[in-house]
Amino acid sequence: MAPHAQHTANHFAKSSEHPADYNKHDYHPNHNVGPTLNHYASNTNEPLRVHVERVVREYFSMLGDEMPTDLYELILKQVEEPLLSVVLEKTRGNQTKCAQILGLNRGTLRKKLKTYDLM
Repeated sequence: MAPHAQHTANHFAKSSEHPADYNKHDYHPNHNVGPTLNHYASNTNEPLRVHVERVVREYFSMLGDEMPTDLYELILKQVEEPLLSVVLEKTRGNQTKCAQILGLNRGTLRKKLKTYDLM
């Protein structure tokens, strides 16, 4: 990755300029059908995918003519780590429940938790 692209990727990865503002008031844990991710994406009621698209477009804009490498991995890490962390927190560290919520088998979850030093 070019030096400028690497610096920009590091800034992109560490940036908290676009925190989600979750509207938890509509969540009813006793309902059989839970809320969708789109429902909580932001206070503007935009789907999560719109925010992701916006950030990726901004990233390319900051790079100008430089082309990044490993962008897929960069984005996945930025989403996966907080997802794992929050679900693990909500299950009070119960990996079996966490794996069920995420739709992963427990072995895969443990591998991901080790990757992000969340164990």
